Amino acid sequence: MLFLDFERAAIGPPEWDLVSSAVEYDSAGWISDSEYGSFVEGYGQDVLAWPHYDIFRDIREMRMTCYVAQLASDHKDAKGEASLRIACLQGRRGPRPWTWAPM
Repeated sequence: MLFLDFERAAIGPPEWDLVSSAVEYDSAGWISDSEYGSFVEGYGQDVLAWPHYDIFRDIREMRMTCYVAQLASDHKDAKGEASLRIACLQGRRGPRPWTWAPM
């Protein structure tokens, strides 16, 4: 018997695959300039320059926020982090990169 998990499998634009790393760099500041530069050089494309990046970024940020909000009822640290992320998305925490904690 073989089980496969296709939870995140999809057919779509390659930019969707790249946006996760770009958001970790651009929105959360989890990736340094040099690390992101190496990523872009290795891949050969910078999704930040793509005209639809903002839309994909916003979707990814919302998903990252919803994930932490789901954790909030069971994890004390997640409650504050979820509140911070919601405030950021509402424009109450200034420009990116925000001080999101990896969860």
